[in-house]
Amino acid sequence: MGQPVQQAPTWQYPPIPIPQPPGGGRRKKPRKTPRVLLIGLVVLAVLVVGTGITLLVGSLGDDEQPQAGNTPSAGPSETPSPTPSAPTTPVEQPSPPPTPTTAKQDAIVLNSNLYGVGLLGPSKCKEPPFAPTSYQLAQAYYNQLLGCMNITWGVAMKKIKVKYRAPKVAVYNGRINTACGRQGGVRAAYCGVNETIYMPYAPDARAYKSNPVYARALMLSTFAHEYGHHIQKRTGVLTASIERAQTMSPADKLTESRRRELQATCLGAAYLGINSAFLPITGPLLTSYRFLISHTGDEYARPRTHDHGNAKSNYQWNIAGFNTKKPGSCNTFKAGRDRVA
Repeated sequence: MGQPVQQAPTWQYPPIPIPQPPGGGRRKKPRKTPRVLLIGLVVLAVLVVGTGITLLVGSLGDDEQPQAGNTPSAGPSETPSPTPSAPTTPVEQPSPPPTPTTAKQDAIVLNSNLYGVGLLGPSKCKEPPFAPTSYQLAQAYYNQLLGCMNITWGVAMKKIKVKYRAPKVAVYNGRINTACGRQGGVRAAYCGVNETIYMPYAPDARAYKSNPVYARALMLSTFAHEYGHHIQKRTGVLTASIERAQTMSPADKLTESRRRELQATCLGAAYLGINSAFLPITGPLLTSYRFLISHTGDEYARPRTHDHGNAKSNYQWNIAGFNTKKPGSCNTFKAGRDRVA
């Protein structure tokens, strides 16, 4: 593909280490990624166990404003990952008083029409054929999954009169030049410039060799999360959150990052919840999904950066989305700090 214009990130966080899935598999050493503070594009690590995932948000311009039978409400029975060391707590600095501009962005993130969608409608799609043993098979899997998610989210956006475009998906192997800069190797990404989800092939193939069922849970959850960022983009929440963070202290910026990431996680889980009977998420897949959402958190990050939320917060927002199946349950921006810790 051609060489797009490169845009420098505003900041960048390291990828997340992989906790050992049930059934074996070696823990992969995390790569350290330097933080960069420049002007332009925002690059955020999205926390989903099994691979480091990146949210790439470029110049965002045209945004519009009952319990499941297979609920993963119980924790997994598998042995948990090793206990991490204590995190370093950043010094909290008071935020400046709201300006008219930030007040506008506050209103968008707090009171978006997204929260009024109500119960999502199921796409009623079965999980696509699963065997990511080749680049082509992984590509076919994500393309079919994309079509299924388009059904559910397209109807939801029509309900609240949001101008909707489905995202694109690109599966890549190695490195790829994107509208949000060069993306490499082991991280999925959502690029807001061209509204494209980038899914790396190599981590999926490795996870599949280690534990095929865990790989299914990982790929479903990761892709649903990335689609959640697209919903944030189309409803204006993503842009407003990034803009209001520019006036925040470093500690508050991390809290804002956690609100964005945990909301995307909750939205993705809401899709999986409403479609759990059709995919279906049952048996060993449900067990692996429970393990996955119970072992996702900043505790696993090396070096430690408190930008995605701890394991307890990630689990709670996964459960909120999966069980209620309503975007209204995903308003992380109104949640107290203890729920986005």
